[in-house]
This record gives sequence, C-alpha cells and structure tokens, in this order.
Amino acid sequence: MKLSKKSVLVTGGAGFIGSHLVDRLLDRCERVRVLDNLSTGNTSNLNMTEIEFVNGDVTDGKSVKAAVKDIDVVFHLAAQINPARAVGDPIGDFEVNARGTLNLLVNCKSANIEKFVLSSTNVYGNANTHTMAENFSTLFERNSILSPYAASKICAEAYCKVFNDELGLPTVRLRYFNVYGPRQTTKTESGVVAIFAKSALFGKPLQIFGDGTKTRDFVYVSDVVEANLLVAEKDEVNGEVFNVGTGVETSIKDLARMILEITGADVPIVHLVLRAADFNRAKADLTRSKQILGYEAKVNFRDGLTEYIDWCRKYYSL
Repeated sequence: MKLSKKSVLVTGGAGFIGSHLVDRLLDRCERVRVLDNLSTGNTSNLNMTEIEFVNGDVTDGKSVKAAVKDIDVVFHLAAQINPARAVGDPIGDFEVNARGTLNLLVNCKSANIEKFVLSSTNVYGNANTHTMAENFSTLFERNSILSPYAASKICAEAYCKVFNDELGLPTVRLRYFNVYGPRQTTKTESGVVAIFAKSALFGKPLQIFGDGTKTRDFVYVSDVVEANLLVAEKDEVNGEVFNVGTGVETSIKDLARMILEITGADVPIVHLVLRAADFNRAKADLTRSKQILGYEAKVNFRDGLTEYIDWCRKYYSL
C-alpha cells in the first residue's frame, strides 16, 4: 500500500513525535488530519494551513468518530507517556492508553480504515534478558512489568492484535525505545535527554536517580518516523509488532557526561534515590525490524544529541 493517494489521521499529531510524522506525511499524502486535545501538544509544531485539525480527545467517542471519517490510515500516537505519573494515577493512565486505543479501534473498524499503526513502548521492563526481542515469551514473568504505564500499553497492544486477527482491522504495533529530538521539551515529556539538556544549558546540576548504570536505547525522532512510514506501506506486516530503537545501549551516567561535553556546561552530576518503575537495562533487538521492514536507525547518538542541543538553544533563546 502506497501512502501517496491516501488520507491519514495522526492522533497526538501536535506533539513531539506526532508533529514530525505529520511533516513527513504532508510530503506524500493526499490529506493529513490531526486529532489532538493539546494537553501536551502545541499547534506551533504544525503547519496549520496544510492540515485538518480536530481538537478532541481519543477517549471521546464523538471526537474520534469525526476524526476517522473518510480516512484510510490511522497513526495512533496520542498517549499518556509519563511512567511516574501513571504510578500516581493508574486509572487516568488506563483511560487514555487502553480505553482510548479501544475507542479508536472500534471507530476505525466501523469506518473501514485500511490500516491502524499503534505507537507503543518498551514493555519489557526488567525481564531476564539483555537484548529485548518482540517474541519474548516471558513478558509477564516476575519483575518484567514495572508500572501501570507498561500495563496500559500492553493492553492497547492486545486490543490491536485482537482487532487484526479476529475482527478484520489491519493493525501494526511499534515498540519505541527512548525517543529524543527537536520539539521534545520538559513541559510535555519525561525523557531524560530533554531534562539533562535543559539543566545543562541553564547551569543546573544533572540529577541521576541511582548510580547511573541503568541503560537506555536512545533513538532519534526521524528514525521513529521512518519506521512508521515503513509499516504503513507494507501489507505483509499486518498483525505484527516491531521494535524501534538503535540496538545500542547507553548508560545514564554516560549520557550525562556526553551532554556536559556537548554543551560545555560546568555543572555537577548529583545522584538521588532510585524511583519506582525504573527498569535496569534496555537494548532493542532489531533483527525482525531489519529483516522484515528494512528498518535501520541512521542517526548516530552523539550527532543526534548535538542537533537536539542546538535546537534547545534556539527554543530557550540562549
């Protein structure tokens, strides 16, 4: 399926990742519509003259029904994305991530949508494995699911699988690892890259929870967008799930040092008590993503950090 003559909907399209996807879709699609409640997104991220904008929430049936009308492909990025917030408000997290996804799927089925692409997350937690593969068979083993956030995203994935296999709505699930890049701010995101970059640029200490040996797989936003476009145009991947990362493991303390080097900031690194819902290691297994999708992360981490910090300087008028 080619996107060139398709009408597409991006939920959460005014947000960090969603707006980058919208930019790319405008270059190739006939029509782009965005559904966003602007709780974290911002219309300044969008070319409002080139898109159709629906100000609404994925949990609201009326808004979703209007948003999916006459649409061919749906990219679902709207979500509650803060694991720590999910611990404090698991019901609110469920309402957006699980019930909101189900609401979309039901309406997409009724509207005969051709494909539904879900933006999920690294749901592997502290599973007893180093490299995290999509077919990981012990996902629910002890200590693997650490937060209500992961649980709600797994629930959303399960609904997508059922709608694909049993109800005839083609769906694909993408599990993002730690995404970073321009338009990511501490106002709307919980990402450590954004937090460290802002602290360094404003001369504040970089705060690490724990000893800094926990690792993450940091992937640049343009690589995430590319993964979305790849799955949208491949009919043979319907019903599948794919990791989206780099396959490179970076410790939090190494991230902090790199940001200090790039910014030139002379600030201390301080260590705080570990937080709940913080898993130990992350490294995406990209075997299936490479073999089936032809996906491969193209942006080197240090280069991506440098570009992001340059964007931050402009955003914060420094």
